[in-house]
Amino acid sequence: MQHDLFMPKTKKKAKSARRPSDYFPDIDEWPNNWMRTSEDLAIGRGFLALFTPFIQHLIDEGLAKRTIKNYGNHLGALGGEIIGRLDSLVEEKNRTLSSRELILHYVHDEGGPLPSLLDPNDKTDLAYHMAYDATCRKLLKYLRANRISSGDRNL
Repeated sequence: MQHDLFMPKTKKKAKSARRPSDYFPDIDEWPNNWMRTSEDLAIGRGFLALFTPFIQHLIDEGLAKRTIKNYGNHLGALGGEIIGRLDSLVEEKNRTLSSRELILHYVHDEGGPLPSLLDPNDKTDLAYHMAYDATCRKLLKYLRANRISSGDRNL
């Protein structure tokens, strides 16, 4: 049949991932990976309570698997960066903030905090930072639109 040549072929999907843990099997370990002091674990768990519904939102939007994995990797970097900053004497006072308040403190309309391991003069690092900032902006927009409890203090 001639008209079959013009019909788009549909891809057969393998097992469809539907939950954040389908994309990130170690997601429950993220707070342990971020932890530097015992206080950090509660903060990290609060971050995870905010990140998980955001990742679910991305899945529900139908984004590509690789895109969702990139967002998750950026969220992992964000959680680690914020907790790392809390260890400095200057930032120690921010430990009194809830996990949600910490994200709102460090993430702004321009993006997230510059990850300490990135060199802004390196083109590869700059490209990563731009994608990381886009993830941070999308998270910020999501958090502003949704009142999600992070499981810690009254939000």
